[in-house]
Amino acid sequence: MTAALSSVDGLAILLVLLALGAVFVVVVREVPLLGLCACLAFMCFVPPWVGGSFVVFVTPLTAAFLGSILALWSGSGIRLRAFDAVMLLVLGVIAVSFVAGFVTLERAFAAVFGWGVAYLAGRVLGMRVREDVVATVIAVAFGVVALLAILEFVTQHNLFVGLHLGGGAGYARWSGIRWRGGVPRVEGAWGSAIALGGGLAMSVPFVWCSRLRPALKAATLAAVGFAAVVTFSRIGMVSTVLAFVGCLVLLGGAVSPGFRRAAAALFVVGAAVALPLARDVFTAAGSEASNSADYRGDLLSLVPSMNWLGRTSEVTTDAAGETRYGAFGSIDSAPILLGLDYGILPLLVLLGAAVVAAVALVRANRSAALVAVVALLPGLTSVAFITQLTPMFWFVVGLAVAHVDVLAGRDPASDVAAGARNDPRAVDRLVAAGGSIAAGR
Repeated sequence: MTAALSSVDGLAILLVLLALGAVFVVVVREVPLLGLCACLAFMCFVPPWVGGSFVVFVTPLTAAFLGSILALWSGSGIRLRAFDAVMLLVLGVIAVSFVAGFVTLERAFAAVFGWGVAYLAGRVLGMRVREDVVATVIAVAFGVVALLAILEFVTQHNLFVGLHLGGGAGYARWSGIRWRGGVPRVEGAWGSAIALGGGLAMSVPFVWCSRLRPALKAATLAAVGFAAVVTFSRIGMVSTVLAFVGCLVLLGGAVSPGFRRAAAALFVVGAAVALPLARDVFTAAGSEASNSADYRGDLLSLVPSMNWLGRTSEVTTDAAGETRYGAFGSIDSAPILLGLDYGILPLLVLLGAAVVAAVALVRANRSAALVAVVALLPGLTSVAFITQLTPMFWFVVGLAVAHVDVLAGRDPASDVAAGARNDPRAVDRLVAAGGSIAAGR
């Protein structure tokens, strides 16, 4: 921010951005659906290295989340739920640890803005935009993501790596395409095949519960499933399967019995087609995949070095800015990295909340958002919170808690005027003419 204010051009750009932000807040206050669309557009189609430095690096997605929160918090009807208290506790502990010098500014910012802002945006938008509308917007967005991923696989060309806005260290870290078995892994705008695979998996329940016509819904599910396969990420593929099975078993009431049977058959056929492709790639990769799995297993040796609060003493940062945890250069496990960066106490609180979420899903609280969250939980043991997977996960957690709030009697439609704010016809206009979404209520 200091650099931006040091020149006339920098100050002018900053003022323009602030003006655009103010306009965004005013517009979203009148039409909450546009806030949801903006957040999904930035999440799905803007690479993680695009943004600007204002003391810390801020992405367009973070700005859209903040704008949506500012626009919609008043009148959202949010009441404190159990997981709201969990988030307040965890983020409060991290903030206190930062003040005490136990957590760095970078890691504290990652938690407060990477988790907290995304979570609040999901809470607010989930209260102000009807649940089936949210599902449909997410379904449309990730249908496009899936098609672009398939196009990338066919052409072996990523459309997003040429975007240098923001550039710097983020571009150097995330713009490179990774290969597996001699085949480039599909990454889309997500900077990582694993992150893209996780995002696609989390979209499956929303596609399932959307208002898309049955034929388009089935085609979108097929595209999302195939796109997850061509990431050649075991985490993405397994999480997608878990999400699909969760839909069949727990969300059957959201579709007709005929569609449920057809979807099950489509799943079997799709698996028969996709598995040989994935098997050939993993076979060609040889020991690469097994070595990666062994590496993740070795990370357990770091658990004894965790502190109850704050960063582990085993962390070091060299002159080039590279951080290492003991002998490990990267920590491909969200729970282990969370414990190393923030301490055992925040880790135990969030692990307990994850268990409660899984139990709640099995017992009664069956929403698309909660199925999406629980489907990804096993995969988080093998991947850290990276690129857009971080805001995607916490945004959907916020939507899951908003669903509970709505069921408790806080109908989001009651706090806003009728019309365009929650008008299903506004969603209909997101897709091609001819009606891809069922218009009837």
